[in-house]
Amino acid sequence: MHRFLIAPDSKHNTYRGRYRVGDQPKIHEVTLHTTIKEVAMKRLKEIHEDAERESVGLIAPGFSRKALKRPLMEIFAEYLKSLTATNRSEGHIRVVRLRFRKLANGCKWACMADVTNRSFIAWRDAQTKYEARTLNNFYETARGFFNWVDRRYEIPNPLKRVENLDVPVRYPQGPRAFSEEELEKLFAIANPYRRLIYRFLAFTGLRRIEAQRLQWGDLHLDDTTPGLFLRPEATKARRADWLPILPALVPELEAARPAFWKPDTLVFRRGVTAPDTLRKDMTAAGIPLVDKLGRPVGIHTFRRSFISHLQKRGVHSRVIMQLARHKSLSLTDWTYTDTTKLPLADGIASLTQMAGSASPLSSPLKSGQNGVLAVNVVQTEKTGFENQSAEIADSEEDCLALAGSVQTDENPDLVPGVGVEPTRYRYR
Repeated sequence: MHRFLIAPDSKHNTYRGRYRVGDQPKIHEVTLHTTIKEVAMKRLKEIHEDAERESVGLIAPGFSRKALKRPLMEIFAEYLKSLTATNRSEGHIRVVRLRFRKLANGCKWACMADVTNRSFIAWRDAQTKYEARTLNNFYETARGFFNWVDRRYEIPNPLKRVENLDVPVRYPQGPRAFSEEELEKLFAIANPYRRLIYRFLAFTGLRRIEAQRLQWGDLHLDDTTPGLFLRPEATKARRADWLPILPALVPELEAARPAFWKPDTLVFRRGVTAPDTLRKDMTAAGIPLVDKLGRPVGIHTFRRSFISHLQKRGVHSRVIMQLARHKSLSLTDWTYTDTTKLPLADGIASLTQMAGSASPLSSPLKSGQNGVLAVNVVQTEKTGFENQSAEIADSEEDCLALAGSVQTDENPDLVPGVGVEPTRYRYR
């Protein structure tokens, strides 16, 4: 026998069991948690048979089967701890927690065994207030968690066959940026506090959350080259960066700096302007909330304006990419550049001199002609044939008449070709 019972003794109050899997020399010992021999024998038999099936791959490992029955949110709490250990931001963890809890409640997932492809798709199809992009975000959150479960507990991701929804292209012409005139109107209508925020965002390209986390100790206004230091914990990429500051902003920042400031004092203590406040200022300034291409605006429009106007002024793309702190040049050139602000007309105008110096070609066609060319040829001493005359035929019948007048007695197997290109002979 590969298994046998051990009766209770002075050190153990319940039965124990020992078993060996296949031909392996290792002997496993388990506690059966019962004082009844028949129950102990049945439990040991089940444990031994499961171990045999597991060894040949018929069933999942024991820790995987246990994880399938554990409360789902208990495993999810372990996942959140792993995110914290990998230095993910608190904001990211909070969003992941809220999304997955809403998804688990909607799909009625109590444990991993409840998670199915069908239940997720049924929940997603029933949603009416979420757009396709938001539903894809829910799916990405769930997929990240279940991929972690696969690595941790060897439970295959139950949603691996789910595909993202097609997200319609909302703004086919790319992102929107403020024009120079719109920025001037916005600066003029805003109060001094919001005016500084608008100018700072438009001329530094910082994201809203980065501007909110900026401290006076991060600004170096007295240096030869004024600039700001972005702490890793204050940036989206969790990466430290140094950016120069436009000299025109230095006096404004110095005037706004408190008399008794500390390095950890926030630059914008009252926060960065909310999107609703920006829209009110735009309405007061006479700036349309939606442009002719149907593109709305937001706080992130300042960052796009910063990049688009640098592109407009011919700044090198690699320099713009560094100022925007992007890892991909395509992200700078496509996602964040408003092509309507680029000097497209100036690009076309650069061809004016070339277009004016080029002499137009006169057409050999006359009114009513179809452009079919017939060529009469004669035999020569060197090549046997040479062009004798070329006439423009007004119609296909005229072309055939001209071709029939060609002397081909010397070689009746040759016939003249017909077309706009120079005529050549071909054999039948």
